[in-house]
Amino acid sequence: MRAWIASVLVCLSLHSMAETEVSIIGDIGTISNYQQLLELKGGDPANITDYRSAVSDRATVSLLLMVQALSLSSLDHSLVFTYSPNTGRSLREVKKGSVAVYQSDIWESEFDTSTYKSRAVIAKNTFEKGFYVKQGSALLEQDLKIEQLLDSQVALGKTWYQDIAQLEQIGFTKIKKLNRNQSLFGLLSKERISIAFLEFPNNSELAIYDQYGVFLPIPNYKVSFTQSRHFMVSKQHPSGKKIAEAIDQGLDILFSMGLVQKALEQSGVAQKRVKNWQALTQTGE
Repeated sequence: MRAWIASVLVCLSLHSMAETEVSIIGDIGTISNYQQLLELKGGDPANITDYRSAVSDRATVSLLLMVQALSLSSLDHSLVFTYSPNTGRSLREVKKGSVAVYQSDIWESEFDTSTYKSRAVIAKNTFEKGFYVKQGSALLEQDLKIEQLLDSQVALGKTWYQDIAQLEQIGFTKIKKLNRNQSLFGLLSKERISIAFLEFPNNSELAIYDQYGVFLPIPNYKVSFTQSRHFMVSKQHPSGKKIAEAIDQGLDILFSMGLVQKALEQSGVAQKRVKNWQALTQTGE
C-alpha cells in the first residue's frame, strides 16, 4: 500500500515538474474581460470558434487567441495572470524576465533583443483606427475635407507612441497627448476636446458606448497602420523559449483553421464596414 502511495506521489511530482507555468501580465480590465468571455463561450479555450460578445474588444480577443494557441500546442502548461497598471510597466516586466508573456498583440517596434516575437497576429496595413467625436457633434454632419481634418486637434494617450508617429507622418500637427488619468471620453463629452483617435468596435453603428455617452466616427476617413502586431515573450524568462515556440505552434493551427481572421473580424480589427473609407497616407492624400 505504501509503495502504491509512493508511486502515485512520484507520478504527481513528475507531472508537476513537467508542467510549464506561463505567466501573463496585463491590465485588470482586459484579463477580467477575457475571463468573462471564456465563461460565456463554455470555459474551454480550445473549443471556442465564435468570438462575439459584449466584451470582445481587440485586446480581450487577442488574449483569448494566445491562450487558444497555447491550448492547441504540445506544451503541458498552466496559466498565471499578473496585473499591471499600464502597458509600459507590463512590457518592462516581460523584458526583464519577471513574467513570461504580455497579454495581447503589440507593435513590432516594441520588440528588442530581450524578447521573442511570434508570427504576426495582425499583419501590416490591417490594423485601423478612426476619428471619434461625441454623438451630435457638428463634425458628423459636415462634408469634411482632408485638409480640414488634418488641421483639427486630435487627442490620444501620450504613451500611444505608434499612433502618434503615424498621425505625424500623415501630416497632423495639432496632436493633444493625454495623461493616463485624463479620460478621452470624459473630455469628449464635455467638449474639452473635439476628436479622439480610437479603434473601431464591432457593431453596426461603429459606436463606442461609454459611461460618458455615445461616440461615433467621422465618416469616410481612417488610418491603416503600417506596422504588424505580434505576441511578446521574454527571452530572459527561464521558460521563454519553449513558451514562444508553443505560441507559434498553436498560432499555425489557428491560422490554418481560419480562426485568427475570424477573431479579427469579430473583434472589430478587420472592420468590413470601413473597407471603402479613405485611408489617410503619409501625404494626406
